[in-house]
Amino acid sequence: MRTTFKVFLSLVVLSFVMFACRNAAKNEKKQTVNEKVTETKKTEKKVDEFKLLATYLKENGDFINSAYCPAMIGAKEVHENLKNPDFLIIDVRKPEHYAEGHIPGAKSVPYAKVVNYFNNEINPDDYESIVLVCYSGQSASYLTSLLQHLGHDNVYAMKFGMSSWNKENAKNFWLKNISDKYVDKLEKKENPKNAPGPYPVLYTGETTPEKILNKRVEMITKDPFKSILVSADEVFNNPEKYYVINYWPKEKYLAGHIPGAVQYTPKKDISLDTYLNTLPVDKPIVIYCYTGQHASQLAAYLNLLGYDARVLKYGANSFMHSILKKNKWHAFTPKKIYNFELEKEAVAQ
Repeated sequence: MRTTFKVFLSLVVLSFVMFACRNAAKNEKKQTVNEKVTETKKTEKKVDEFKLLATYLKENGDFINSAYCPAMIGAKEVHENLKNPDFLIIDVRKPEHYAEGHIPGAKSVPYAKVVNYFNNEINPDDYESIVLVCYSGQSASYLTSLLQHLGHDNVYAMKFGMSSWNKENAKNFWLKNISDKYVDKLEKKENPKNAPGPYPVLYTGETTPEKILNKRVEMITKDPFKSILVSADEVFNNPEKYYVINYWPKEKYLAGHIPGAVQYTPKKDISLDTYLNTLPVDKPIVIYCYTGQHASQLAAYLNLLGYDARVLKYGANSFMHSILKKNKWHAFTPKKIYNFELEKEAVAQ
């Protein structure tokens, strides 16, 4: 009887020990998992994606503030290099517009597919120059800036787009959009910049600047370029909705600008070392220059960093054209149109 009791007692003790061991193992595993989650959260908090990306762009050419910005090339130079194998011309317009007439030898790569084309279809380093061509020069400029920031320093936008190549294209785009509609509403007083404030908060889930940059480019190019275009009518009629940036020298700004617009000197005032932190993170920013092309390159940079940057369609040419023309401030005129030949049959890629 005593032997049976001892055996029973031993089994009870053994069961208790095994149960305790299992609980201890579970608790240890749970603690390890919790520690890993806590450590992951700490790591995530330590990664300031904005700072990583902004610093990386600054230290790797600082394109937007460099002598190479805006990266543009004229239609005449493109025409002179039509037979140059080191020149690649990429037409980023809609395929149907490409089919109606394009630069001889140009490849059709619609806007949304351009970055993938660079990454997977060609070796960009094989070319001396890669020229992006659109309707007005604005969407090509935007893409050019994104690609320049990705390290493709041989990429350029063709100035004024197809409007400078052929008169039919100019008639439907640039010539149709120049205007003096708001000349009598211009302001000449100086408006102060915002006080320094917070930078945008980025979250791509990546932890290296290169991967953050690639992710931001991927995110940005999912939306059509027209989604960031704003008309002069919209800005003049709803000035309170936007933080308007006049992106040209101060002396020209004081000669007349959009009411409420704040002047930022190109290649100087929008950087980590100057006034980048005066841009709002809670309000759309509309940038305008003379033609909208330099502004488009700046907008790409700001959108990469997480700002809500928009571009004024056709720049100041859309509301004060005669003043630009009078002062020779990059006004679009028929003299800008070369009326070069067009190719209308499809070109194999």
